Amino acid sequence: MAQTQTLGRQPAYILGHDHDELDRLIRQARFFGDLTEEVLRRAGVGPGMAVLDVGCGTGDVSFLAARLVGPTGTVLGVDRSAEAVAVAERRARDAGLGNVAFAVQDLAELTVAAPVDALVGRLVLMYLDDPAAVLGRLLEGVRPGGVVAFQEMDMGAVVCEPDCPLLTASAERIRQTFARAGLDHRTGLKLARIYRGAGLPAPETLQGARVESGPDSPVYAYVAQTTRTLLPLMERTGVATAAEVAVDTLAARLRDQVVAADATVVPPPLIGAWARKPAR
Repeated sequence: MAQTQTLGRQPAYILGHDHDELDRLIRQARFFGDLTEEVLRRAGVGPGMAVLDVGCGTGDVSFLAARLVGPTGTVLGVDRSAEAVAVAERRARDAGLGNVAFAVQDLAELTVAAPVDALVGRLVLMYLDDPAAVLGRLLEGVRPGGVVAFQEMDMGAVVCEPDCPLLTASAERIRQTFARAGLDHRTGLKLARIYRGAGLPAPETLQGARVESGPDSPVYAYVAQTTRTLLPLMERTGVATAAEVAVDTLAARLRDQVVAADATVVPPPLIGAWARKPAR
């Protein structure tokens, strides 16, 4: 099947596609990788399947799917950023993954050559103006009975016990920046509604989260790197100034405060949802 989806172009990706952001995506993927693999396995992504990974970025979800489908399966990752796709292609070559391919395409203009067995994505629906409409159109490229599995954040569920003011303030700055940019920072909580709006049955859902503590946790670098990428937008939207954030020392100050308080940090959880496309 060859068809073109016409949805109107995707909104601009507020985090950009420079080197720092692509590096952040790779580090974020390592941070959340186990949580995503669990959702894909539960959804039924397995050997021999053809998988379409939308909004693939630097390729990490595609690589997870490639390991699950094995040498008899295939994965196509699509992203509108040529810079991200170039990094994904290089990483696939370096890893010797011959069952993965990548393409530069806007989701609004996505062309699929044949129906896929699974449609997957992580942290992509939150960037769409009408995620249910986009998902409904993307379903046209999924075979009847095929898997649909997405994973999105709930940025409103960050926890630090006992409270560490710097961690709380940093998380709030990130949330506020997304909100002022017009993005839904709690898309994960709305996945069931999005699936139903796209014409899918109510999905199975699962929330997963990292639970972090101690001086060696990657959570401090994760928060600081996300803040660094967002900082120009934070300033433009009036959330915070560079002087207030002091991003160059943010990770160290977060670590020191959390360790001094012997605190436990739960960064934004990811909520996964999966369902199968109804038979026609």
